[in-house]
Amino acid sequence: MDAIDDVPSTDNVPATSKRKNPLQVWLSDRDDYLAEMLRMDGRGDFTSDTCCKCGSAPALFRCDDCCDMQLYCGDCTVHNHLRCPTHRIKEWTSSFFEATSLKKLGLRIQLGHATGESCILPRKSFNDNFVLIDTNGIHEIAVDFCGCETSQTHTKQLLRMGWFPSTTVDPRTAATFRLLHHYQILSFESKASAYEFYHSLVRISDNVGLIKKDRYEAFMRMVREWRHLKMLKRFGRGHDPVGVSGTKEGECAVLCPACPQPGKNLPPDWKQAPKTKQWLYSLFVAIDANFRLKRRNISSDEVDPSLSEGWSYFVEEKKFKSHLEEHLSETQEKSSCSNHNAVNMAETKLSQGLAATGVGTVDCARHNFKRPNGVGDLQKGEKYINMDYLFFSTLRNNCLDVLNVSYDIACQWHKNLW
Repeated sequence: MDAIDDVPSTDNVPATSKRKNPLQVWLSDRDDYLAEMLRMDGRGDFTSDTCCKCGSAPALFRCDDCCDMQLYCGDCTVHNHLRCPTHRIKEWTSSFFEATSLKKLGLRIQLGHATGESCILPRKSFNDNFVLIDTNGIHEIAVDFCGCETSQTHTKQLLRMGWFPSTTVDPRTAATFRLLHHYQILSFESKASAYEFYHSLVRISDNVGLIKKDRYEAFMRMVREWRHLKMLKRFGRGHDPVGVSGTKEGECAVLCPACPQPGKNLPPDWKQAPKTKQWLYSLFVAIDANFRLKRRNISSDEVDPSLSEGWSYFVEEKKFKSHLEEHLSETQEKSSCSNHNAVNMAETKLSQGLAATGVGTVDCARHNFKRPNGVGDLQKGEKYINMDYLFFSTLRNNCLDVLNVSYDIACQWHKNLW
C-alpha cells in the first residue's frame, strides 16, 4: 500500500497532462514554487508580535531544522531545543532573518544528567568554547560537564551523549555519531574526500567563509578513530574479556565466503574427497603489485601511528620492516625472463621523497577478495623479499592441501621460494 500511496494522484487532471513529461507539467506551476520560496524568506502567515507558545514575549526566532515555521521568543526557543542543540536558529530583524545560535540565546547542555536536569557542580568546557560538528554544520555549543562525585570522565560523558570527542584529554571538539556514520557511507558510495565533505559543512554553517575555528585536523582524527572502532565492534572485539589488545593478526579481515575455509564452509570429510573432487577444496591466490599507490614521506610513526597491529589486511608493520632490514644487504637475483622487467627494474624505481613506491597484494584469485595480512608497502619496486613476506604471512594457519598461485613473474619468483 505504501508504494501505491507514493504514486501521484491523477484525479481531476486533464488526459493530455497525464501523458506529459513531469518537468513540462511543473513549468506551469513554476511561479507558485518561486513565490513560496520567497515567502519562506519572510514571516509568512506568522505575523503575530508575541510568542505563539508563551503568548507574552516578542516572537523573533525561527528554527531552520524543525518542522515548524512559527516564531518563538528566545526562552521558548531554548526550551524547545534542549534535545536538539545543533539546530540552526534565525532571528527576525523587522525586515529579514539573520543567523544566530542557541548558545547566544542561552542554551547550555548539561552532560551526565537527564535532559533538562541541572548539576550541582557543573564544569564548563575549556574556555567555554566547545565546537560540535553535525550533519547540518559546525556549531558552537555551551557545554557543562558533570562534576558530581560519581561523575564519569569528560570523554565518557560526551560518548554517552552520542558525541565523539576529538581528544581524550580536555576535549573541546566533538562530532556526532550520526555525522561520522553519514560520512563513512558517503565516502564509500560517492568517493567524496574528507576535505570536500568538511568544507561543505563549513559552507552550510557560514557560506561567507568567516569561520575562523578550523577543525579539519580534528575531524580527520575522529573519522580515523571511528572507522577503527567500527571494525573492532563488527568483529566482536568489544565482547572479548581480554579486550582489544587480544586481537590476533588478520582477525579483523573479511574472509572470502566462497573460498574454502576449514571449519566454516567445508564438509567434515573434505580431506577424504576423491582426487576428482579435490579441486573443490583448493585455494586460488593471485599476487601482484600496484605502483600507483604511492605514499609520500611526509610524516613519521610517532606523528601518524598505526591504530591496528596487522589486525586486518596489511601486515604488522614493525615485524615487516624488521624483516626487510635483516635482508637489506642481500642482492636480488636478476630475472632471465625477457618479458617482465618488474624484477630487474626494482632498484631503479624512483623512491626519492616516498615512504612507499607502491603496494603488493595477495588476493583471492577467483573472487577478488583481499587476503588477511596479504597487503604491504613496497619500498623499491616489486622485490622478492617483500612479496615473499606477504605470501607466507597470508598463508599462516592455512591447512588446505592444494594451493594454486597466479603471479605474472612466477617463472622467476618460484625458483628459490621453497
